[in-house]
Amino acid sequence: MKEKVLYLECSSGISGDMTVGALLDLGADEEKLRDELSRLRTGGYELKFSRRSVRGIDAFDFDVILREEPSGCGTEHSSGHGHHHHHRTMREIRELIMSSGLSEGVKDRALKIFTVLAEAEGKVHGKPAEEVGFHEVGAVDSIVDIVGTAVCLENLGIDKIVYSEVCEGRGQVRCQHGWMPVPVPAVLELSRAKGISLRLTGTDGEMVTPTGASILAALAVREEDPLRGRRIAGIGIGAGKKEFPHANILRAVLLEGEQEKAEKAEQVWVLESNVDDSSGEELGYCIERLLEAGAKDACCIPIWMKKHRPAYLLQVICDEQHREKLENIIFRETTSIGFRKYLQERSVLPRKTQWFESSLGPVRVKLCRHLDQIFAYPEYEDAAEIAEKTGMPISRVLKTVRQEAACPEASFRNSCAETGNIVR
Repeated sequence: MKEKVLYLECSSGISGDMTVGALLDLGADEEKLRDELSRLRTGGYELKFSRRSVRGIDAFDFDVILREEPSGCGTEHSSGHGHHHHHRTMREIRELIMSSGLSEGVKDRALKIFTVLAEAEGKVHGKPAEEVGFHEVGAVDSIVDIVGTAVCLENLGIDKIVYSEVCEGRGQVRCQHGWMPVPVPAVLELSRAKGISLRLTGTDGEMVTPTGASILAALAVREEDPLRGRRIAGIGIGAGKKEFPHANILRAVLLEGEQEKAEKAEQVWVLESNVDDSSGEELGYCIERLLEAGAKDACCIPIWMKKHRPAYLLQVICDEQHREKLENIIFRETTSIGFRKYLQERSVLPRKTQWFESSLGPVRVKLCRHLDQIFAYPEYEDAAEIAEKTGMPISRVLKTVRQEAACPEASFRNSCAETGNIVR
């Protein structure tokens, strides 16, 4: 099964209008976008679709033209559409989207984007996310950008979104609250809360808007090498509104590849700490809590530290989603006052767990495929239950199940469609 992967190349930052423009250039239907946006009970705007050259590169220029311009301004004014804004709360926006005739998929993606942005704005302003009055979020053009992004993603049939290094400018920008440093507070909070790494460039001005950052934070994951093992099926370029020394564009690349190949390599965080003054019981308890909280793996490795003190290397493997929570557990449950963390790439075999009808009884078996072979691994809990009931050593139970699973006539419930040799 092929999956459609959207790769957002953010060397010139990202904003809401650039994202919609890039998706439209990639092939999203303009009339479909107009029709879906009309389902929202909001008006006072017109959509403008055009093309223009950005430092010699042909790009799609998407814009929202307001018919009325209430007083006030917001962060998007600096690098987005340049319109004025009025207040709207997250609660009002949620009701606006949920009561619309938009599809459930569009509602879900749009609300995910709004939610992470509302949480960031709430943190910045010191108010509950549902109650804070937004300028950027409440603006009609930002609503159109966010909902429009969700509509275009569904229209293109995107399964997964990945993004590159995110570049940001420097200096200051004028917004609703006066002059603010770049990155603006909401973008900085989104980067902190969601693990978005920003690379500050020498460019004077705001390259990453709160709307753009929230799209990445809510829907996308970072990938170092997204093109590997995937076919380039399309390229879309969205034009930014500000003039920079470089081409102010967002490039969206549609990638296609076999789902197994796309999942074969993944990025993980490795957290490590040398611990010499926590007891074995404390470290064991910590590992249990880490695994319960979402760690992919956790272990202790015996080491020798300075002055020949015996100690342990606590090593945790996790994804970005669980990293911060696991870091807090390490600090809480051990005497560690610091640890190393770094990104690693690991290769993972595609796997699925199925029930195997062994001579000893039903056992869940993990089937992993590599080239033309399928490896079968019995689940420990099921093997242990059989060992307790029969009085057999668990080593014999595991060996019996592996041998039987290796036979061509092995019977699996909902057996894999793949062909290949099952290997013990």
